[in-house]
Amino acid sequence: MRKKFVAAIFIISLFVLSPVGGQAIAEEAEPYDIVVVGAGTGGCAAAIQAARMGMSVALVEQSDWVGGQMTGAAVSTMDDKTMTRTGIYLEFINRVRDFYSAWGKNVNVCYWGSDTIAFEPWVGQKILLEMLGETGHVKVILKAKLLSVKKSGNKVVSAVFDADGKNIRLNAKIFIDATECGDFIPMTGARYRAGNSVSPKIDKEGIIQDITYTAVIKRYPGGLPPELKVSVPPPGYTEYLFKFRAIIRKDGNTWPGEYPFDVPTHNAYRAMPDLASRAVIDGGDPTTWPLVTKTAINWANDYPGKDSGVPGLSVEFLESRNYRLYSERMAMAKTLAFIYYMQHELGMSDWSVDDRQGYGGWFSNNWQEWKEMPERYAPILKHFPPFPYVRESRRIIGITTMTVDDIRKDPILKRTVKNIPDSVALGEYPIDIHGNHDTKYLDKDLGETAEKIPNDGQGEGGLFQIPFGVLIPEKVNGLLAAEKNISVSRVVNGTTRLQPVTMLTGQAAGVIAALAVQQKVQPRALRPLDVQSELLRAKARLSLYRFEDVPEYSVSWPGVEASTLYGYMDPRAETNFGVYEEMHWVEIRDAFRRAFGIRDFPKRDMQEPVRVDEFSEWLKELYKKDLKRYEDVIDELTGTKVLTKGKLASTVFSIMKVSPAVNKK
Repeated sequence: MRKKFVAAIFIISLFVLSPVGGQAIAEEAEPYDIVVVGAGTGGCAAAIQAARMGMSVALVEQSDWVGGQMTGAAVSTMDDKTMTRTGIYLEFINRVRDFYSAWGKNVNVCYWGSDTIAFEPWVGQKILLEMLGETGHVKVILKAKLLSVKKSGNKVVSAVFDADGKNIRLNAKIFIDATECGDFIPMTGARYRAGNSVSPKIDKEGIIQDITYTAVIKRYPGGLPPELKVSVPPPGYTEYLFKFRAIIRKDGNTWPGEYPFDVPTHNAYRAMPDLASRAVIDGGDPTTWPLVTKTAINWANDYPGKDSGVPGLSVEFLESRNYRLYSERMAMAKTLAFIYYMQHELGMSDWSVDDRQGYGGWFSNNWQEWKEMPERYAPILKHFPPFPYVRESRRIIGITTMTVDDIRKDPILKRTVKNIPDSVALGEYPIDIHGNHDTKYLDKDLGETAEKIPNDGQGEGGLFQIPFGVLIPEKVNGLLAAEKNISVSRVVNGTTRLQPVTMLTGQAAGVIAALAVQQKVQPRALRPLDVQSELLRAKARLSLYRFEDVPEYSVSWPGVEASTLYGYMDPRAETNFGVYEEMHWVEIRDAFRRAFGIRDFPKRDMQEPVRVDEFSEWLKELYKKDLKRYEDVIDELTGTKVLTKGKLASTVFSIMKVSPAVNKK
């Protein structure tokens, strides 16, 4: 049945995307410090961060929406576990809270929890555009299709785009691929992973995670507009019906429970605030779930899905332009079928697509030209998002590659035990792979196996760090990754693909790009310490610890973060650093020995407590041969108060930043 439907809907063409850019005639080049290709979660964060550091930035997007997976794909219920609420992601969700608070609405309406974040896609885009505009340095270019990339030697120097019918050439010192599928990477010649294979030998028999054509739906209390009713079963409905009934039924169970689940549970899963409703909803209160009037279809409609009879979505989705078009149309048809199911079997006869999200312009699958889809469905399809939710893209081969061993968490501590000194972002979500993850479909060259995957799919995840090197390609210069395309295994992608992580890695890419331009070096030549210093300045957490006595607004916070990253001081306990403890000479000696490898120190009684001014004099003796380099740090140390642990951590960090080399052991 499925094969007949496939044949009737679309004839697959095997036109493969070229690994190098073709030639294109363009207008006069526009110069920028940084060009970000893709205005998704990572792309927006990278552009905002780089612009805040004074860079001129072009943010180029193929669609007509800004925000990627969480707005343009309508996955606007945030997949976070609270510990990654930091940096630019925290700033974004705080603005979301403020927006809805002004309307008397709360945002903790989704995921059956009281500490969750949800918003409407149009609100998320509005806030991102405001953040981009406030920088004063970002030019947003929408509906711009990538045509070609030019390199000088081993460095990417320019790219040509068809911007709504006009060819433009953008020159930049650094390019950042933040596309949903990693489409810029192959045009640069950089090696990448697709599924479990590595370019140029891409295995089309491999698979990637399922896609989902999410749709925002709402209840129409005044009656459903006739054009939004799916009166006739859409193509493929009968083959999907069994799966729909197995997951959501009118008489199903409530969460937590077993499949199938009921309608209130379904609606509360991806619930969104509804400005037109007066109901007060708390995702953690099941009695409020029946009050949900706006949600998203993102549960029973994965494509191709476990019910498809195929191992998963083919790698060809990434490599073949026409197969991608076909798959996106099929995913759209599956979601349309679910709308018919909910209207006719679930008792949701007054529910349909939300006609106020602002969708209806550009669509990646050109469904308007889809001859096999009956015209009667057009009034509904035009309110679908412009593109589907893509969970797995091409992944760049970086100077570092994360594997499952890098994210294995301690079950008691709820975090990894191994510290990554060059951490530039945090992740926390459990490994969530939509589709087959048998060993044969994992990265053999990285030693990944199904047995290695932690059994935390239903758990709370756990905190882990993301190293500097996963954003930087192994060889190609002038290029960074900043989305689902960072250098990780397929298993790790199952946790780094979520919105909080992609925003935080995007912010890190923005810092790396800006510092590379400022220092006139390639990203790989930067000191991770300098990148971390900027990220800490931007209030982005990087360590595995969150100390109750060192909040982010504490003057000691950056130094304490650095002390745990570089291991030059130990915390008192898992959640307490001991920031106000009095320091003695023995503790100062130990911190400097661990941070800088110093063995010979000015003589002092090791057991004596130390005043700040005494510490200043000691540093002058220690660095007397190179005092000029450190005098700004030393001059800040005045007064007769006893030196605290927090002050020592901050001072060591300040010295590390001006030292020619750090953490020599």
